[in-house]
Amino acid sequence: MSQMEMNRVLVLQKTLDGEITVAYAASILGISERHAYRLKAKLKTLGPAGLAHGNRGRKPAHALSDVLCQKVVQLAQTKYRGCNYTFLSELLREHEGICLSPASVGRILKAAGILSPRKHRPHKPHCRRPRKPQLGMLVQIDGSHHDWLEGRGPSLVLLLAIDDATGRILSALFWPAEDFEGYCRLLYQLITKHGIPLAIYSDRHTLFFSPKEKLEHLTLEEQLLGEKRSLTQIGRILRDLGIQHIPAYSPQAKGRIERSFETLQQRLVIELRLAGASSLEEANAVLPGFIERYNEKFAVPPAETVSAFRPIPSHLRLEYIFSWKEYRTLNPGYTIHFLGKTYKVLNPKGAPFIPLRSVVEVIKPLDGALCVAWQGNIYGLKVFPENAKSNLENNRPAMAQEKSAGLTPSIPRRPAANHPWRNPWKPRRPNYTTSLTESQMCFT
Repeated sequence: MSQMEMNRVLVLQKTLDGEITVAYAASILGISERHAYRLKAKLKTLGPAGLAHGNRGRKPAHALSDVLCQKVVQLAQTKYRGCNYTFLSELLREHEGICLSPASVGRILKAAGILSPRKHRPHKPHCRRPRKPQLGMLVQIDGSHHDWLEGRGPSLVLLLAIDDATGRILSALFWPAEDFEGYCRLLYQLITKHGIPLAIYSDRHTLFFSPKEKLEHLTLEEQLLGEKRSLTQIGRILRDLGIQHIPAYSPQAKGRIERSFETLQQRLVIELRLAGASSLEEANAVLPGFIERYNEKFAVPPAETVSAFRPIPSHLRLEYIFSWKEYRTLNPGYTIHFLGKTYKVLNPKGAPFIPLRSVVEVIKPLDGALCVAWQGNIYGLKVFPENAKSNLENNRPAMAQEKSAGLTPSIPRRPAANHPWRNPWKPRRPNYTTSLTESQMCFT
C-alpha cells in the first residue's frame, strides 16, 4: 500500500472506534464526506485491502503485448542495432509495420537494459550564428571519415555540401579519400544541379587553403600572370566561378555541417546496411533516396524565398574549369614537360602560333585528354617521340609554318665543327717558366 492509503487506514480506523467523526476525518484526508463514508464501509467489510485501487496488479487493456515487446528488443539487437529511440521508431513503422512512439520504444528498451547510443550532454550556452536569409548565399562543405559500410567493403569518405539557410543537403558523394578529384566532383554536382553559390565555407584543409600566402612563395609562372597569392586547385576553381571562399578556424564555426554528419553517422549507416551496400558504387546509389527523405524531415524553409544561386554563364566551359591545371613554359621545339613526360603542342587549324618561352596552361580534365590553353585557345598534346631523328622529321612541317609566319624556328640549327663559336673566347696565355737564366742570376 502507498503512504496515502496507509494514512487513510489510520484515520478511518479512528472513526470506526468512535474517536472522531466522519466529517472531521474527511477534512483531515481532504476528501468529501460522502467519499469518507464509502471508504469507511470498505474498511469495515474488506479490511485495509479494500482501500487499494481495484486495478492494482491488473494489466491495462491497451498495454503492449509481451510478444511485441520481445520482437522490438530482438530487432533492436540484430537488424537495427545502433539506432537511437527516435530513428528506431521510424524504421519499425516503415519496414516492420509496428507503430510505436519513440517514448514507447525507449521504455521497452530501457526495461530490457538497452540504452540509447547517443549521449545527451549538458547544454552549453553559446552565441549561435544566425542562418543566412537566402538559399545559396553560403554553402558549407566538408568530409567525414567513418566506417560507413561497417566492414562490408572499402573505407569510404562522405563528402557533403549543405545550405546554411535551410540545412538542406545539396550534394553528397562517397569517395575513397578526401582528395582533389572527390571535391571536384562534389562541386560539379552542386553547380550543375543548383547553380553557382555566393560563398563556400570550409575548413583550412590544404586542398582549399594554401599555407603559402606570401608573394615569395609564388612560382615564376604565377608571378608572370599577376597572381596575388598562391592558390590551390580547388581555390582556382572557386576563383574562376566567382565564388568567395571563407575558411573556418574551428569545427564549431561550421557547426551545421558537423551536426549533419552526426545525424548521418546514426541514420545513413543503417540505411546502407539495410540496402546491403558493400562497394563505392552501391553506397552512392543509396544516397539520392536517402537525401530526399533527409531534406523532407530536417530542412527548414529560408527566411526569403528568392534564391541566391546564380545561373552558369554560357561562356564557361565547366569541363575545363573542373580540371587539374598547371603552368608550363613553352620550350624550343614546341614542347612542354608535364608529369615526367615531354609533350609536343599541336597547333590546330586557324589557331595562332604560341611564341616560344610563353607561359601556357596545361589542363588535365577528370574524364578527358590532356591539352594546353593559351589566350583562350585550346591546343592538343601528344607524347614527344624519344628518337631524335624521327623527332626532327616530325618537326619539319612546324618549322616551315613558323618560317612562313615570320617566327623563330622551333629547332635551332646546330653550328658546324669549325664554327667560330666553338673556339674559346679568351686568348691563350704563353707558358711562362719560373726558372732564372744565368745572366739574371749574376745580376741578382
